Amino acid sequence: MPTSMVTNSSTNILLGLVTLTLTTISGLAGSQPSLQQRCATLDIQTLILIEDHGTAADVLPERLAKAGLMKMEAQLACTDGRHAEGVALYDEIIRALGPIDSNKALTGLTQIK
Repeated sequence: MPTSMVTNSSTNILLGLVTLTLTTISGLAGSQPSLQQRCATLDIQTLILIEDHGTAADVLPERLAKAGLMKMEAQLACTDGRHAEGVALYDEIIRALGPIDSNKALTGLTQIK
């Protein structure tokens, strides 16, 4: 297995664990996650979604590039304290790209080898 695939897999696992931790902590508090926490969680989710669609090659590169730029705009909004705007942008990215087809993702991985 190429080193880059191992690194990407390790990164995705680490990011998933961070997301799970943030979600668990907010769940233990018994309240809805704050917009700041939603920004962090959605940032990780959109990163993984964009990477997975890139691996599966099931979305046009132009759409992935636009999603990447929108992700940067969302990060900037969240960093500037405009959390509602950032969350709205993240939600738009997720809606625009749609779910990943796991069969295509697996096919994309075998083509990389």
